[in-house]
Amino acid sequence: MKKSLLAFAILGAFAATASAQSSVTLYGIVDAATVYTTNQTASGGSKIAMDPGQLLTSRWGVKGSEDLGGGLKAIFNLEGTLFNDTGVAGAGFGGNVFNQGGNASSLFDRLSWVGLSGDFGTVTFGRNNILGVDSVGLADPIGLAHAGSNPNVMFGGMNSGALYGGFGTNQGGTALRQNNSIKYVSPITNGFGGALMYGFGEKAGDTGASSYMGASGFFTDGTNGAAVAYAKMKDFTNTATLTAWAAGAKYKVDPAVVLRATYAQDTVDGNIVIAPFGNANNRKIKVIGLGVDYLMSPQTTITGAYYGTKRSGDVVGKADQYIGLVKYAFSKRTTAYASLTYAKAGSTSLQDTSLALGIIGNLANQDHAVRTAVGILHAF
Repeated sequence: MKKSLLAFAILGAFAATASAQSSVTLYGIVDAATVYTTNQTASGGSKIAMDPGQLLTSRWGVKGSEDLGGGLKAIFNLEGTLFNDTGVAGAGFGGNVFNQGGNASSLFDRLSWVGLSGDFGTVTFGRNNILGVDSVGLADPIGLAHAGSNPNVMFGGMNSGALYGGFGTNQGGTALRQNNSIKYVSPITNGFGGALMYGFGEKAGDTGASSYMGASGFFTDGTNGAAVAYAKMKDFTNTATLTAWAAGAKYKVDPAVVLRATYAQDTVDGNIVIAPFGNANNRKIKVIGLGVDYLMSPQTTITGAYYGTKRSGDVVGKADQYIGLVKYAFSKRTTAYASLTYAKAGSTSLQDTSLALGIIGNLANQDHAVRTAVGILHAF
């Protein structure tokens, strides 16, 4: 109830001041699917559920700009996750594992920033995506679909709170977005651009603790593109470091075929305990992604993709995902889709099945599972 009242209050405030803005836009995505998954119990039992955000994460947001003259604009963006299967808005961004900063949940958990844009580029202040999401992420084999079980999102984007809860400005939970950050994105010159970002850990007496530093570079010709991103995050004690980098490329072979490829890895250096495997020093996770899109008709796209995930250093684990995805566009804003995912872990042990990101039931004593999803997405 409090979140709903707050949301209406915010929208009312925007409506009252919209006349003073160059533009204010309310936007979002509502996505729902029926999902059937095998091997969720030790006896091989299956599960059927109604889940939101299977093609793209359901969300809602408000963004706007004011023309300040001379090519300079003031800009802002507030965006939150929408769980439209239950009506809940907002999601957790930090588990508050060190009892320092962070909040169990946030209405605008995805984006919350204000900034300036002009000939110099764009600079934003607040909660930002880590670098690479808007560049390397465009090369994801399935277009960042199935975010909750997509290895590029959960491992390459460090969105798995169970693995990345101790690093970065959130001080718990996902590292995909960083609180208290400054982000700069350059203008594109001859197809090339870059970005820098820094997140403040805000620990008294230790400016390096819980900090984030990132850099990225990209190239695009409007159709094809390539990008690379780097990140370095510290834990709250400033004794452990998470270093990550990712690269991706997208290439249009002909009007009907697009190829995508990505590689991401992250490495922990320093003594830090991350459940359930204990000390994560020297832990390394690698993800390879390959995909192809085939435009069967102006409305229908077929995608085939593969992800290979490996873990080493603390425990040895591996898992593979094979995905087929069909999308049918009723319009530019409404799309129906169906997908089939086969996940295969290296063994029935948790160090392997955990890399399948919940597709294989954690207590199922199984090394594989099949998941189907049929749904519809509407953007507004």
